[in-house]
Amino acid sequence: MVPSHGPWGRQMTRRMGAAAFGVAFAAVALSGGALAADLPVKAPPKAVDFNPFWAEADYLAWSVSGDKLPALVTTAPVGTPFGVAGVLGQPTTTVLFGDSSVNKDWRSGGRITAGYWLDPQRSRGIEASFFGLENASTGFAANSGAYPILMQPFTNALTGFPDTLIVGFPGIATGSVNASETSRLLGAGALYRQDIGIWSGQRISALIGYRYLRSSDTLWITDTASSIVFGTLTPSDNFKAASNFHGLDLGLTGDWRNGPWSLEWRGKVALGANLNTADVSGSTISTIAAVTTTVPGGFLALASNSGHFSQTKFTVVPELSLKAGYQIAPAWSLTVGYDVLYWTGVQRAGGLIDTTINPSLVPPGPPAGPIRPLPVMNTTNLLAQGFSFGVRYNY
Repeated sequence: MVPSHGPWGRQMTRRMGAAAFGVAFAAVALSGGALAADLPVKAPPKAVDFNPFWAEADYLAWSVSGDKLPALVTTAPVGTPFGVAGVLGQPTTTVLFGDSSVNKDWRSGGRITAGYWLDPQRSRGIEASFFGLENASTGFAANSGAYPILMQPFTNALTGFPDTLIVGFPGIATGSVNASETSRLLGAGALYRQDIGIWSGQRISALIGYRYLRSSDTLWITDTASSIVFGTLTPSDNFKAASNFHGLDLGLTGDWRNGPWSLEWRGKVALGANLNTADVSGSTISTIAAVTTTVPGGFLALASNSGHFSQTKFTVVPELSLKAGYQIAPAWSLTVGYDVLYWTGVQRAGGLIDTTINPSLVPPGPPAGPIRPLPVMNTTNLLAQGFSFGVRYNY
């Protein structure tokens, strides 16, 4: 029997109490571990899905500044004296083709834009875009059956006065004139965007990138004049003009959202260089006494102004756009917008024509006197504007 009193007894009691406490703690710990093993382990919170891509496709309905052509074909009432028939400045003269802008009507087109967000907050991103408009064309045809007096007007370099090249005139010659001009416009770009703040509930982002634009025109004129005096002459003139712009694009964009509705505005200015090119050529087919020959030089495009020419000009291209959208599904929106693009220093086909001509240089010649027409590259400004209707995928 173990004594319950005395120093030894008290020590033994303390040891037995500590042992009992340890056993009880171990039992509780084991039972707790067993219970914990039976409970499901809660998974860590799942990160929100982030799709960095977005894309948009637009149908475009735009108008573009037309190409201003000089007066190229004229007529006059039958009975008009030969010396003044079709001459510019005469009260009897009517311009049939030219002295106006061509290819200025509305045309359809398309634009594709795609982007990639660089962070889940969508505060930084990149985008690329391309647009193109359908070709715009203007054609003209006239003959002596409809217009007995048919002329091509010019300024005579020998006299300094208005004059005409005969295509058709009663009792002298019969003929026809055909002409056509085709205009094209397209562009592309790449941008980096960075949020810079919030203003009036709008997220404002700065834009910097690269801008490319291309405008081109092709103009050709062919006339045929037949006479018992000089046989049949068919001069043809071809003018090709193109402008390629490469520049630094700078701008701001802002977007505002309220429920399914969104409104986005964008203003940019591209600074860079226009690479303008011109290709001018002409030829004349003559048939005299059943002998047909072809020689260089037409009427407006002669040896003095034919060839390939180029120039580079500093250019500014401001651009504004406004677009409203409505979300029709979690990732899809329909949009409608309006765009305005103004491009300076553009080369058009009409700017390649020098209407002061030395008639002795016109085939068959012989050539003599001043060298006219001269190579010219007169540039103009181009305004493109219109509506867009699109669909946007924005996760």
